[in-house]
Amino acid sequence: MAYALKGKKGMWMKPGGGGSYRGYLYARAAPSPYPATAHQHAIGDGGRRMGKECKGKKGADFKECRHGAVTH
Repeated sequence: MAYALKGKKGMWMKPGGGGSYRGYLYARAAPSPYPATAHQHAIGDGGRRMGKECKGKKGADFKECRHGAVTH
């Protein structure tokens, strides 16, 4: 049996029984996801472009390719 005390964004619940205030847990819903910003989309696009264009390159060749792929 769970006893419940309602709060603002959740509920204080006490699993089991008993008369004291000890053992209460605060349960609430998970936060809602927020939309990605334009900057986050640009970073993702640059990373995907770099993954396609620079695959298999090493050292200075990779660094040069990475710079060109991410900045364009």
